[in-house]
Amino acid sequence: MDDDDPLKFDYILKHKSLCLEGNVQSLMNLNVFFDEPLSTPLLNNILAERAQGDVLILANDDQVFCDKGWDNRLDEETAKYSDDIYCMWFNDGWYGEDICTFPIVSRRWVETLGYLTTPVFEKFNGDLWIWQIGQMVGRLHYIPDILVEHLHPDTGKAEADETTARNLRGRRPDRDRAMFAKFERYRILDAWLLKEAIENWSKE
Repeated sequence: MDDDDPLKFDYILKHKSLCLEGNVQSLMNLNVFFDEPLSTPLLNNILAERAQGDVLILANDDQVFCDKGWDNRLDEETAKYSDDIYCMWFNDGWYGEDICTFPIVSRRWVETLGYLTTPVFEKFNGDLWIWQIGQMVGRLHYIPDILVEHLHPDTGKAEADETTARNLRGRRPDRDRAMFAKFERYRILDAWLLKEAIENWSKE
């Protein structure tokens, strides 16, 4: 949570309430922490460092996991990659197979590259960065039968709000697109690192 969020105490109460629910307690530790407002890529990397799992999922608060058993299906699919190098994604009800908007990668992927989302961006294109590296490595894996609906204003499933407006201010999308084009060489290098990790695994 941003440490200047006016609703942070409401979030704390909600967090404590959730921690008392048996079905949440039985799943995992649910932690909350405060920090200064950070860019999305930096925040993703902080969360990745704190996460304890071997599978890391980029997600937003405007997603709805519609299908029960999605986690079991994900376990089935990740088990197909013994070297733990993959870029997966669910059906978002919008782009579908065409674009990976919420990548799922392994702990080994993150440890090999040293980051979950590249910090060269302010807000946008982190998912496309991961997706393109997955293309270069030949490890894209779409899971069509699990719907994780993206309730974004562009889909017509939600109204634009202040967060939407803030993200579009100051030509952020244009700057991030320029950075994406400028640093293709880094994606190529990262793909090489992942290919090396795959080759080394096969030799073990």
